[in-house]
Amino acid sequence: MSTTLQREGGLTVALSLAVNVVMAAAKLSVGFIASSQALVADGIHSLVDIASDIAAIIGLKFAHLPKDDDHPYGHHRFSTLATMLISSLVLLFCLGLAWQSLSALVQDVKTEPPGLAAAWVAAGALLIKEGFYQYARRQAERLGSRLLMANAADHRADAIASLLALVAVVIANLSPEWSVLDKVVGLVLAGWLGAEGIKLFKGSCSDLLDTAPAAHVLHDLSEHILAAPRAKRFHAFRAPPLGDRLEVDFHLQVA
Repeated sequence: MSTTLQREGGLTVALSLAVNVVMAAAKLSVGFIASSQALVADGIHSLVDIASDIAAIIGLKFAHLPKDDDHPYGHHRFSTLATMLISSLVLLFCLGLAWQSLSALVQDVKTEPPGLAAAWVAAGALLIKEGFYQYARRQAERLGSRLLMANAADHRADAIASLLALVAVVIANLSPEWSVLDKVVGLVLAGWLGAEGIKLFKGSCSDLLDTAPAAHVLHDLSEHILAAPRAKRFHAFRAPPLGDRLEVDFHLQVA
């Protein structure tokens, strides 16, 4: 499965990288031309996605290196470190976006409604990113990869960011007095994406600290152990997470 994950997971992330490069270029160029702060913020998020994809590719490549004397349990935690890097980049992006949007609101700079070209780009990005989220999520579930699932969640976040940008641009054009909504969307995006980034970061920290998996996972593992022939009981059970897998250790008592 590790070879399959490395091959198919790498292909999924490579496709994600190509999509994000195109999306970032389109959002930023049209956002500046059409004077849409919401679309520019969405484009900056796509730049973060590019860095996330590169981190995911590195994580998948190194996580499946064979065991050696210095790493008797393998290199699976490279994927955890990559996930932590992804979440850290998202948090940094959110802090910058929140500061920029809040400053624009406090200064109350009068702006013209953004051009409709921004709405078309945001709508196209929404459809593409939501479609890619569905594809990436299915791949993550099939391959059992939390790193790929984190990458898929980033596509969903980008789709929601594009939706908010689309709503802001359309409303600003229909009612010019609501042009300030373009700035408000940046602040909303910062808060929502920040919460997602904190969730990913906490999960990565838990893995690095060898936090035990959920109770139902431990119960399922114990049922498989006791189902083995001649198995009577077991103790000293531990199942620390190692990247996309669990390393199970226990003392087994047999008849």
